[in-house]
Amino acid sequence: MKSIVITIANYFIELAKKEGFKLKQFGLMKRVYITYGFYLALYNESLLIDNECVEAWENGPVIPSVYYAFRHNKGGNICCKSTLGDDTIQDEKLKKIADMVWKRYHNLSDDELIKLLHRDGTPWSYSYKYLMNNKISDIYTKAYYRKVINDILSNK
Repeated sequence: MKSIVITIANYFIELAKKEGFKLKQFGLMKRVYITYGFYLALYNESLLIDNECVEAWENGPVIPSVYYAFRHNKGGNICCKSTLGDDTIQDEKLKKIADMVWKRYHNLSDDELIKLLHRDGTPWSYSYKYLMNNKISDIYTKAYYRKVINDILSNK
């Protein structure tokens, strides 16, 4: 079974190529996590398979399978998709969320995304302990992204 979160990463890589956007590993991992958070909040359904999880690393929330699939890029631009995920997102609900995340967050730098996900009250802020890579509970992620959704809707 292919990883859905890596499929999301592949989708973002394709969008970046089409737009001539330079996508690096930090930015890719953060956008995948944000997509995961919105999907979890809206549909109460995890996108993770088997042993996948979300962890609180020093630079923010990370889904380790996404990190390991793209770590060979180091700090460079990502240009190639991973074979651990599919080339396209089949689930239309998920594709709409990924498109929204791309539109809303793609102009933020990697540093801005890290700061955004490090703010007080984020799932990362409740879970991170220095050098521990603790798991981030879906309960925190779901509650946080439900609040983000409510904030977005109230500002329309």
